Amino acid sequence: MRTSSTLAPEAGAGCGYQVGLNSVGDGTKMSTACEQPVRPATTHESRLLADARRAGPFVAWRDAAETLRVEALRADQPLIAGRSSANAVVFDRGLVSRDHVEVLLRVRGELGDASVYVLDLQSKLGTLHRSVVLERGVERSPGRPEPLPVQPSRPLQLGPGDHDIGLAGAVWLLIGGVPVDRGMTRVPDHGLPAPTKREHDVLVELCRPKFRRGTGVATPSNSEIGGRLQPQIGAARVSDLLSAMYAKYGLVGTKEQNRISLAELALQHGLVRPDDYI
Repeated sequence: MRTSSTLAPEAGAGCGYQVGLNSVGDGTKMSTACEQPVRPATTHESRLLADARRAGPFVAWRDAAETLRVEALRADQPLIAGRSSANAVVFDRGLVSRDHVEVLLRVRGELGDASVYVLDLQSKLGTLHRSVVLERGVERSPGRPEPLPVQPSRPLQLGPGDHDIGLAGAVWLLIGGVPVDRGMTRVPDHGLPAPTKREHDVLVELCRPKFRRGTGVATPSNSEIGGRLQPQIGAARVSDLLSAMYAKYGLVGTKEQNRISLAELALQHGLVRPDDYI
């Protein structure tokens, strides 16, 4: 039987109403905080999410009473969100399908490589995904919302960090604490092929924010990377060099996943080093 942590909002910290963009519409509307991405509203909620993130991958949402709920993902036990009362996450909204979206944690191998996957279960109004960086509960550098794959397509493997999942433009999940999947590459830990000189230059700039401030920060854009190189190169050329490295190191996710995974790979295997930043 699944259990989840809950925390009722403090007085004065409930949903309330605020103007927000409907993720499936073109205009603005009055919406409750339950229709906004899941963010901590109090210091207690911040601590709850921080504790969950340290423990491993989790899903957070606000229930009908606008209470923040958090549930840890368990290996090979799908967590389904939807309108059905039989689901682990229940949203009693007409726009949400009975079984709307599935989140699954897989743990593989002797080293316990962990992957988190998410898939739209043929919902009527679709599901959106974007990666997001949260610093003390505040949103930084959100990714661009993209539709999730729909069953029977292969699920989306989430990159490390936190992710917003929007169901039918009505309600949101936060999937947090996703680890780096060290098994995402097809090459062994030893004997990684060396990047070319220009690929190495791009890697250094790709990893610069993460090298200085840790893994929970966004990578720079292609234009920012190209502008820091000497001589400078355009964003399209940076994209070509990154694509070549995705192929070289066997990265097979989406472009966004590969970008994050390439930076983690470079840091973990010494493809960039401290003296690159002197």
